[in-house]
Amino acid sequence: MDTLPPTQSLWVILLILFGLSMFFTLIEQSTIVVNDAKLKKLADSGNKKAIRLSKFLDGNSGDFVASIQFINSLLLLSIGGCAIYMYLIPLVSYFTELNINIIAACILSFVIISFITTLVYLIFGIFVPKGLAGKYSESISVALTPISIFVTYLSIPFVWIPRIISKIILKIFGIRPDENDDDVTEEEIRMMVDIGSESGAIDDDEKEMIHNIFEMDDKPVEDIMTHRTDAVILWINDGPDKWEEIINETNHTRYPVCGNAIDDIIGVLNSRDFYKFLLKDRNGNLRDILREPYFVPESIKADEMFSQMQDKNAHFAIVLDEYGGFRGIVTQEDLIEEIVGELYSEYDQPEEEQEIVKLPGEDDSWLIQGCAEIEDVEEELGIDIPDEEYNTFAGLILDELGTVPADGEMPELSFGSMKINVTKVADHRIEEAVVTLVEPDTENSSESDEINEPSDDKNHDDN
Repeated sequence: MDTLPPTQSLWVILLILFGLSMFFTLIEQSTIVVNDAKLKKLADSGNKKAIRLSKFLDGNSGDFVASIQFINSLLLLSIGGCAIYMYLIPLVSYFTELNINIIAACILSFVIISFITTLVYLIFGIFVPKGLAGKYSESISVALTPISIFVTYLSIPFVWIPRIISKIILKIFGIRPDENDDDVTEEEIRMMVDIGSESGAIDDDEKEMIHNIFEMDDKPVEDIMTHRTDAVILWINDGPDKWEEIINETNHTRYPVCGNAIDDIIGVLNSRDFYKFLLKDRNGNLRDILREPYFVPESIKADEMFSQMQDKNAHFAIVLDEYGGFRGIVTQEDLIEEIVGELYSEYDQPEEEQEIVKLPGEDDSWLIQGCAEIEDVEEELGIDIPDEEYNTFAGLILDELGTVPADGEMPELSFGSMKINVTKVADHRIEEAVVTLVEPDTENSSESDEINEPSDDKNHDDN
């Protein structure tokens, strides 16, 4: 029987070593990156290998990774040793024939062999199997489950002592390797969403919704509610005719009902109940069709309120201040819109909100509605407004004026770099104002008088 020459035999061994390294890297990477949800779905469908792999990884993932890394380390050392055995002496001989010092020739030969071996190993031992594992992780990891389990248990005796020693060393530095570091923070999820959006895997709308969800736990309900001055309110003493007129004009589903004062909320009216009332007995008692109001404090966060409304099956909430006064109303639709954006029914007339409008032909002038949020004003005008006890632009103006202007009055004032001209006041509310950005006057002219203090001359007589 013919045998291969020594060089060819070593080449066969080298190829086998590279193939084994590629194979074990493929097993490691496909098992590490396998999607847990897809693996669970395969296991739930009755795939025996998927069930076995899922149970195995649940308590042995650390041993599995350590075992594969141990085997790959042995393979890498074997590849390097084989390559050096094959080519070190020929290369040294070649360089010495070029009159290169023997020590320099050895070093140069070793560097060349190491570089070429490392390059080939990176391509076929890491990058190629990683690419395959990323593409077919589920099928590869499940198909090779028996080999993964066998290799892990076979290698445990060899990796057990190094793992114990490494844990001792890490504990010296105050690191506990057994602690669970798998908790994912909100910031990490936001970063992953941003990366997914940049790569095109996540749409801009999806990205915005995910960010909006995380902002819900920081947003108080007072930032979402419809203020009582903008809410449509029914008064119990107005009677069914007035109620019918208001409901037909506004087309809302639910309305707060007040008694003798704005803070006297006696119930909530569902328009369906009202129309049934009209058909049944128009002269009946309106209080009988009112539903119990659901009250919430203005300080409650949006996510907590949404959870409470789901638990209580409530669709409409009355927001109260710390003194029990009526502040506004919030619906489930308002909370959902904080996540998905504006929603419109077939009766709504969608209009683009124009709370801040740049005046045409004016470089630094805007028409700003009183209800515009301070943050929106800052962003649109590119300025910073000190954080005070107001949320809207009207609140800023009232805070600066120190009084409520009368209807029709048009006061003017300056605030920082803004020159503010109030153009509309109605029902004691600042509806809109024209704002012009001006350069703040930083030159303070002051006269400095030179003050000379007279010095007392004292004559000392020498005795």
